[in-house]
Amino acid sequence: MMKKEYKTFILVQTLIIIFIIASFIFLKSDYVKSVPNCIINEKTGLLCPSCYGTRFAIEMANFNFIEAFRLHPIFFILMVYLVILDITYVINVIFNKKINIFKWWHVIIWLILLIIYTIFRNII
Repeated sequence: MMKKEYKTFILVQTLIIIFIIASFIFLKSDYVKSVPNCIINEKTGLLCPSCYGTRFAIEMANFNFIEAFRLHPIFFILMVYLVILDITYVINVIFNKKINIFKWWHVIIWLILLIIYTIFRNII
């Protein structure tokens, strides 16, 4: 009988792979052109926290990491952090370790950085 943690591991990794493949297919298709423009930017002229997010995702799908970082460094840092979390999750399950690098205050810090970044890029 397979342990519950292995079933969860397989499910999580499968969902991550499906999400990556679906995102890659969508970002390489013509459907990405149908994504509407940012309403906040159109109405106010200000950049919202997720402005340039679609172009960021396209650059990531094209493995152009420097341009992706230039477009949205906060999202890039989040992606790196999520990859590190996933790697530690894999290590924990495969080698039966108890490495836990995720802390809830990381989310708070990321949100504060996102707000500061949004304000900063609208000032400059």
